[in-house]
Amino acid sequence: MNERKESKKERKRKERKKRKQERKHESKQARKQENKEARKQARKKQKKESKKTRKHESKQARKQENKEARKKETKERKKTRKQESTKAIKQESKQERNKRKKEIEKTRQHESKQARKQARKKQKKERKKERKRKQESKKARKQASKQESKHERNERKKESKKTGKQESTKASKRARERERERERERERERGWARWLTPVIPALWEAKAGGPPEVGSGRPA
Repeated sequence: MNERKESKKERKRKERKKRKQERKHESKQARKQENKEARKQARKKQKKESKKTRKHESKQARKQENKEARKKETKERKKTRKQESTKAIKQESKQERNKRKKEIEKTRQHESKQARKQARKKQKKERKKERKRKQESKKARKQASKQESKHERNERKKESKKTGKQESTKASKRARERERERERERERERGWARWLTPVIPALWEAKAGGPPEVGSGRPA
C-alpha cells in the first residue's frame, strides 16, 4: 500500500513537472514569436524611414542642382545683357547721351520740387497740431487754476513773497560785498599813486640828465 501511494505521488509530481515545463516552453515560444514580430516591425519601420530619407535627400540634391543651374543661367544672362548694353552704349552717339542726361536731370528736379512741397505741407500740419496742443494745454491749465481754491492761492503768494524777500536780501548782500571790494581796490591804487609821485620826476632827471621841461609832453 505504501508503495502504491508513493507511486501515485511520484506520478503526480512528474505530471506537475511536465505541465510546468510545457508552460515554460509555451511562454518561451510566445516570447520568441513576439520578439520576431517586433523585430519585423522595427525592420519595416527602418526600411520606410530609410526610403523617406533617401527620397528627401534626393529631392534636396535635385533642388540644389536646379538652384545651381538657375544661378548659372542668370549669371550668363546678366553677362550677355551687360555685353549687349555696352555695345549699344558704344554705338549711341554723344548727342543722344546728352539728351538722356538732360531728361534725367529734369525728372530729378521735378521730383525734388514735389518732395519739397510735400515736406512743407507736412511741416505745416505738424505746426498746426502743435498749436492745437498748446491751446488745449493752456485751456486745461486755466481750468485747473480756476478750480483751485483761494486758500491755496494765498499760500502760494505767501511762499513766493518769502522766497522773493530771501532772494532780495541775498542780492543786496552780494552788491554790498562788491562795493566794498571796489573801494578796497581804489584805496590800493591811491596808495600806490602817493608812493610813486615823488619817484617819477627823479627817474626822468636820471634818464635825461636834467629836470623835465614845462612844455614837454613827458609826464611830471
